[in-house]
Formats: sequence, structure tokens, C-alpha cells
Amino acid sequence: MPLPFKFKRRTINYILGYEVQHPTDPLITYGFVWWHTSGSKWVAEYDATLPTSRRIPGFGSRLLAAYFLYRYKKPEPSGREG
Repeated sequence: MPLPFKFKRRTINYILGYEVQHPTDPLITYGFVWWHTSGSKWVAEYDATLPTSRRIPGFGSRLLAAYFLYRYKKPEPSGREG
């Protein structure tokens, strides 16, 4: 099963990382993930181009951080009614 996103290597605000994009439409982005050298963990950002962007550290891999951003931007119904 292919991933629901792809990675594009990019530098934003002097941080080298990966932009998380839709696999077929590069205009749709889910966020930015990068390796935090002093924290030794991956960090996810919703919009790294904004100075007020929220950084969420502590992911064990680039893939987990990207999945988090993907699910945040593209929620799916849980199936529960109420």
C-alpha cells in the first residue's frame, strides 16, 4: 500500500527537513518535518513558513511525524455517532 503522502527535501527558516506533500498534487502540503539535533527526535510543524507555527517534538521517525501531520490536516470520521 503506497503512502498517502510524499517527502520533498527543503530548507525553511534555515532548517533542513522534509515537506510533507500530497502524492499527486504538490500544491497540497500537510506540514514540515525535521530532525532536532539537540533533542535527538523528529519534529512536526503544521506551517513552518509562519513565525507562530507550532512545533511538536518527540516523534521516533520521520514517517510517524508525517502521519501525524497528514491525519491532522485530513481527518477521517471515527464511525461513532453522537
